[in-house]
Amino acid sequence: MARWLRFGAVFGAMLLSASSVNANSEQPAIPLQSHLIEVNGHQLHVHQKGKNQENPLLILLSGPTDNWHSDSAWWIVAQNFLAKNYQTMAIDRAGQAWSERIEQPSYRQFAEDLKVLLSKDGFVDSKQKLVVVAFASSNLSLNLLLTEHAITERMQGLILIDPDVLTAHSLQHYTAETEGYKKGWQGLEDYIRSGKYDKRISQKLETERQHLESMIPAKYRSQIDWDYYEAVEMIRQTREYQIHKFLEASVYKEDLEAAKQQPLPETLPLVVLDTDFESAYLEPLEDETVKASIALWRQEGIEWYFELAQSSKCGAYWPVETQEHLLMMTQPELIEQAIEKVLACSE
Repeated sequence: MARWLRFGAVFGAMLLSASSVNANSEQPAIPLQSHLIEVNGHQLHVHQKGKNQENPLLILLSGPTDNWHSDSAWWIVAQNFLAKNYQTMAIDRAGQAWSERIEQPSYRQFAEDLKVLLSKDGFVDSKQKLVVVAFASSNLSLNLLLTEHAITERMQGLILIDPDVLTAHSLQHYTAETEGYKKGWQGLEDYIRSGKYDKRISQKLETERQHLESMIPAKYRSQIDWDYYEAVEMIRQTREYQIHKFLEASVYKEDLEAAKQQPLPETLPLVVLDTDFESAYLEPLEDETVKASIALWRQEGIEWYFELAQSSKCGAYWPVETQEHLLMMTQPELIEQAIEKVLACSE
């Protein structure tokens, strides 16, 4: 999860004046090198880059940042960087980017979708070796995906970037907000549909864009595809997208609990990349209870990540001295080094 937010504060922020900004924008055209693939009765968006078939296929999965936006736009820089040496697929969960919305979105459903997609005749060679790079909460789907023996056999390694921490306090910390979505669902949905959330989401998107522009190092600015990012941004600002986003978040507790019951296979090489993004949330806070919860979450994360690495056949825990969560935008070379590490282990 990107951060801890208070449910009441979110609804308080919604009480801004209504605006109709882009409320009825049409879905932008699907980009070049993208496909819509039918799985389990709905379509998933897959963005492909790179042609090197000698190396394993990289599967790039996104989780949420501060505003629960959780799509392939966060992979733009790293995917272009990694595509020089690898075939890559950034895969969007139902309702994210161009993937079709469904009635019951969840990380559990995405795991089932991935099982079909990564075995689909004519799309992915059933013998193709795989490496998964999972950002933030996407590790929940990964845990459940790897219950499929045929997929695990093809897997050569896993890279986890700030994965969700599956410990008791952290699960409670993550879901303090999302359980509120569930209890107040009808009111939340009606609020968004009424247009009263439009202005707030426009502000959030502008803040995201400004942060993105400021974070990308000069040496990687040529790697970002602004047309792709702006197209996804158009989707994020629609009311239907926002409703679907919150709907998925409302079952976050169930996703966490399901993943906790299915630990990662210890036979797979693994690198955990752990940024210090949580510390950035502590600085402006005055509520000591919230600060204590974040501090404990952070400490649990360090210990749990280290334990994951220790349990792996060839695991490594790499702390990263940065408060920037989106390593895919700032340090793609570190991700490539982690990939090289797991591949060296699997030889």
